[in-house]
Amino acid sequence: MSMTEDEYAYDEYMAQMYEEHKVEAIEEFTYERLQSYYSDNRLLAKPAFYALSEAQNLLRINATAGFIFAAIAMEVGLKETLLKPIVFGLVHVASSASLVTNLVMSHQSMDRYKDLLLQILRDHGGVDLQTYKQPGSSKTIWEEISNIKTKRNLILHTAQTASHEEATLALAVASTIIRELFPAVVTRMGLHLHDGFRICDDWKCKYDGTGIDKLV
Repeated sequence: MSMTEDEYAYDEYMAQMYEEHKVEAIEEFTYERLQSYYSDNRLLAKPAFYALSEAQNLLRINATAGFIFAAIAMEVGLKETLLKPIVFGLVHVASSASLVTNLVMSHQSMDRYKDLLLQILRDHGGVDLQTYKQPGSSKTIWEEISNIKTKRNLILHTAQTASHEEATLALAVASTIIRELFPAVVTRMGLHLHDGFRICDDWKCKYDGTGIDKLV
């Protein structure tokens, strides 16, 4: 799909802004802004979590259907639980944060900001998508994500089908993002999860029933 003149102009503007402010953005990004995003959006992982469950159910019936829902869970999980909080944290004016976040996350040239987003995720969230590998895999999870996106597009635009192995891999990648990497970032923020997706900042929950919570 070709870009319109307005999209091209926006792309060039964002590219210039990115190059001029990349270092400053990394230096000024704070742990507190990232933490506050998770605290203020406690159910952000719910859609991805349920898409993952649907993918597991569909995989038993049809590999292609299971693959598509696994790809949905993977992409929504990646954007909503890991990358979108980073973009939001880069914006200093709260009233503009949602607008800028949606523009960057939906724009065709989001790959341009990949290095910046992944560096901040690594430094502040403790997750490195460019080096992390699933057990037994020779590829990084970022490479697997890219391959799954390519296969998804072929299914949607050329009516290809997915093999059981491809669907299983997509499900594993989505599960890793939603059930391992996202919880790891949440824990690093000093938070924890209920029901697999609901973010909680009440530390006493972790000690419920132990007696420790009654000491404070």
